[in-house]
Amino acid sequence: MTDIISKVCDENEDFRALIVSDDECAEELQIQEIIAASLGIFHHHMSSSTMQESPESSQVYCEICMETKGTDEMFKLENCSHHSFCSDCTGSHVESKIQQNIFPVTCPGLRCRAIIEPESCKSIVPENVFARWEEGLSESSLLACEKLYCPYRDCSGLLFYDRDQDTIELCPLCRRLFCAACGVPWHTGLDCDKFQKEGKDRDDLKVEELAKKSKWMKCPKCKHLVQKTDGCIHITCWCKFDFCYVCGGTWSEEHWSCQIS
Repeated sequence: MTDIISKVCDENEDFRALIVSDDECAEELQIQEIIAASLGIFHHHMSSSTMQESPESSQVYCEICMETKGTDEMFKLENCSHHSFCSDCTGSHVESKIQQNIFPVTCPGLRCRAIIEPESCKSIVPENVFARWEEGLSESSLLACEKLYCPYRDCSGLLFYDRDQDTIELCPLCRRLFCAACGVPWHTGLDCDKFQKEGKDRDDLKVEELAKKSKWMKCPKCKHLVQKTDGCIHITCWCKFDFCYVCGGTWSEEHWSCQIS
């Protein structure tokens, strides 16, 4: 009888152990499900966040209006990769500079000297602004060039000379060739260095000798000889340059004290 009771008790203990094991297993499975669910939610959240941020990655910050705008609203400055501006702000910047007659127009960035080309802004500025822009660039390029007068004595043609160009020029008035670097009729067969060394023809030497004896003065600007027959020492050359006939300096009130020796 005792053996039977003992056997029953052992079976009960095994049953309890089995029950405890099942409970622990269930609890562990529940924990695993919670963790798996959490990981799933986290993964879904990350995926959603990535999808939401994607459109924002195509947004660019404008340094002028300080707004974030789409890439299609931004202006691409070919000569500068350091700054970003929207097309509206760039157009306003260009228009402001044109109104102030500032040429060329540079990047709106602080101390940035990158030049904005007119063609790149043709679609973002009014037609009249674009036309004035091109006109202003042409004027500024002429101002940067050197003014030259035709060296032939019977001509007074004026043209603009860029030192980067060839020295041989054609006078637009008399249609004769001359050397822009030397300021003389074209020296065929001689380069400028050789001409300046071997140089001046007899007529030029005679004219210079006569000018020296007659006390003629050469205009400091256009280099034409000027002879004063009467009047004061204040000379206004035909090229509109004012100089002192005594010392040859640029005219100022101080030159009244110059005396003819």
